[in-house]
Amino acid sequence: MDHVDEWEVPSRLEGVGRYGHVLFSLAAHALLIVLLYYFGVHRVQLARQSEQVDRQVSAGAALAKRSSVEKRVQDMAKIKDLLDQSRPGAPPSDGAGAVDEPDFSATSLPTRPERLLAQARELSASIAEIEKDLKAAELARIQKIPREQARKLLDAPPPNATPLANGAPPADSAPPPNGAPRANAAPPPNGAPPANGAPGQLAAEIERLETEARAALLRRQQDLAQRQDGVAVTTDASSGEQSGTAPDQEGGGGGAGRIFTGPNDGLSVDGERGMGAIARRMAAFINRDVVLPTGTVRNYSRPGEAIFNPGIGQIPPVDAHRMTKGVGRVLGRGGEFANRVYVNSWYLIGPFDGKHGKGLFSNHRHPPEQGVVLDAAYVGKGGRLLKWRYVSAASYPLVPPDPDEDAVYYGYTELMMDRDQDLTLWLGADDDAQVWVNDAQVWAGGNINKLWFWNVLYDVPNTHARDLNMTEGLRKVHFRKGRNKIFFKMANGPTRLFFSLVLTK
Repeated sequence: MDHVDEWEVPSRLEGVGRYGHVLFSLAAHALLIVLLYYFGVHRVQLARQSEQVDRQVSAGAALAKRSSVEKRVQDMAKIKDLLDQSRPGAPPSDGAGAVDEPDFSATSLPTRPERLLAQARELSASIAEIEKDLKAAELARIQKIPREQARKLLDAPPPNATPLANGAPPADSAPPPNGAPRANAAPPPNGAPPANGAPGQLAAEIERLETEARAALLRRQQDLAQRQDGVAVTTDASSGEQSGTAPDQEGGGGGAGRIFTGPNDGLSVDGERGMGAIARRMAAFINRDVVLPTGTVRNYSRPGEAIFNPGIGQIPPVDAHRMTKGVGRVLGRGGEFANRVYVNSWYLIGPFDGKHGKGLFSNHRHPPEQGVVLDAAYVGKGGRLLKWRYVSAASYPLVPPDPDEDAVYYGYTELMMDRDQDLTLWLGADDDAQVWVNDAQVWAGGNINKLWFWNVLYDVPNTHARDLNMTEGLRKVHFRKGRNKIFFKMANGPTRLFFSLVLTK
């Protein structure tokens, strides 16, 4: 029998154990390398896919922005057609392509900005020419002179008069802050971007032209509505309707926030048939952008939460038949006559955090109250980044961008006066506003008669929005010649919000 050393087997087992650890370590490191390689490649692939998605989203956003610019030009074409159809003697429309019908088109390649700008400029020139013809026709009707003679009178240099107006300021007046465009004033000859300018410049120019076109449509629609409301209206004999009676100012001449939508398509204004249909289509086009009558409540769902004091008040009356409306912030020589001017051009910022419930009437103070720095940026409600934005509202009343509940907004503008004068401020807000003129506070709304104010504005038929009269109080203020600063703070609680500032003698 062979002799086996008693130490031989343990030494072999010890060698196997020692080398087994080495093998296990090698296998573990190899697996780790494989996992790192796999997940590293996977992460690279995910990063590449994310970058591709970001590029696609950015490209889609750019195309959507170009499409929105194209939509502005399409709207200008509709405005031009409506104005053209409202000319005296224009053939009645068959209703095809009415502006209140949906206008949807899909394309993967919007028109180039250069071409859109050329179209917008051409449409703007056509709209200006139509406006001149309409004014000439009205002047010829009033003075009973040939239309050609009336046109020559309008093309002549304006007389040295200083009416309350919304036109261009005197040549020596100071420009608005940060180079903002003047409301309803023609740009300087070298102010328009070239046809080969940057896309952002071209888009801004198209937006400006479309805003001017909307203002022209609003003026014409208001002219037709004013003449329909008992001033110079006849109706078709076959309609059975009587003429010459103006609707009560607090009655059913349209809902709150609405513009005249004359139900009788056969309406004749100064002998022109079919003006009712044109006025109705104009109103439909304008009213589609009225965002005031929303009613969505998010933060005010608790039952019995009383916020507004009831009380009883009265909205100051307006003689709609003698009213000539205007918009802008330049008052003086060189513009159209107006005796009721809606201040629609503002720098706006918000929303900032606001108090809940009745606390909105003693709200937080935010940096704009320490000083208006138009280039500054602040952290607003929900951590969003806020910057001042220049807004020239095409509709009444002024509704700030990004409306929110329990929020605070600020506005700043400058009124240009050609002389010292006292004017009356017609002020209103939903929910509360404070106003300063040349750094002196002239208005603090407060929780007085608010519930009554909402009921009158929103719950019964009225013409307050049409008459630029969503007003809860009046203040007589002295304005100095030249630049006058106006600053407002607006606090919103539940649902709707708006700010209204109108000037009269």
